[in-house]
Amino acid sequence: MSAATPLPNPSPRGPIPGLARKRCALIECYNRHDEVYLTTVYLLEKLGFEVHLFNTWRNRVKNSFVHAPGLSCKVVSKLTPTQVLEAATRERFDLVVFNTLEGSAVLQCARELLAHTPILGFVHNGSFILEKPEYEALIKNPHCKLMTLAPYVAQHFAEKTQAGSMYPLYFFDREIPAEARGERRRFVVQGYFDPTRRHYGQLLEALKALKSEGRNDFEVYVMGRSFSKSFREFAASVDQAGLSENVRYTWKGIGYRAYYRLLNNVDFILPLISPEFHPAYFASKSTSSVAATIGFQKIAVLHEELARHYGVRDISFTYRADLLAAMRQALDAPAAVLADLTERTKQKKAFLLDESRRHLETAIEAVSW
Repeated sequence: MSAATPLPNPSPRGPIPGLARKRCALIECYNRHDEVYLTTVYLLEKLGFEVHLFNTWRNRVKNSFVHAPGLSCKVVSKLTPTQVLEAATRERFDLVVFNTLEGSAVLQCARELLAHTPILGFVHNGSFILEKPEYEALIKNPHCKLMTLAPYVAQHFAEKTQAGSMYPLYFFDREIPAEARGERRRFVVQGYFDPTRRHYGQLLEALKALKSEGRNDFEVYVMGRSFSKSFREFAASVDQAGLSENVRYTWKGIGYRAYYRLLNNVDFILPLISPEFHPAYFASKSTSSVAATIGFQKIAVLHEELARHYGVRDISFTYRADLLAAMRQALDAPAAVLADLTERTKQKKAFLLDESRRHLETAIEAVSW
């Protein structure tokens, strides 16, 4: 991946003359959401765009592209959000996509670009559209369209404006190494350790119950280990319950090589969210856990309402209040059943990627001059 080359005398608007392929700038100026833009790059390249990604050095070093050599986007990385935005606006593109359309500087940049370039912007928190007047100018501009990471988030602000959706399911096109495994079935709680976003207490109670039944055929990886008080308390509770040999941790902030290998070597992914404790994730926010489940063709163990939102009830183990029962189901399911669920998850991934491509293509057509 090489730095983008500036073009001389770009046209004031519309397609740039003399180029066989249209050029798209994809901007991520924050140190997050870099697993999302792999899918955007993949789909934009499918649609014939030459993609130039502008991101931070942190995102480049963590390298979410580690197992996706088939993507040919050009990457320009800068230290600060301001530098990322400045670099992205030095050139003229046929389309600009904001991977995170949030923050005053990003919104100001989008407004300025709309004078000559159509834009798409990914909204990660749908409540912002209803609560923040700064989005009004973008919503009213016919050359700007909002995108979400799941259709139900778009429905949250549908009375205000219509948005497209893209499921961030693309992570790799090269085989991710598998590791030697024991006979225990493996669950993972992916993402930063954050008790405000995931119900770790519910997980702990389910694990205690499994252990009290004399079971030792499971292990759980909890991602996001840190020195925070909440994590120390959780780890102490695991030790006190005699679950140390069944619960493993990965440190907060690991690179994507380690993150992808872990996800590729588990059986089940646990979002650990419910509408009673995490209502935003059932209305205005999407969860990366379900996207990771489908993208890595694993099996979800999740709340029934969340499975309904994503259309994965028939390929998951679901629960309303009884996580323990769902985990038992997952542990007791015959290998043939798990193989069938995995194959159907693979088919779901292909279907949703194609649906995302159509949404993206429709959005681009809608904003183009």
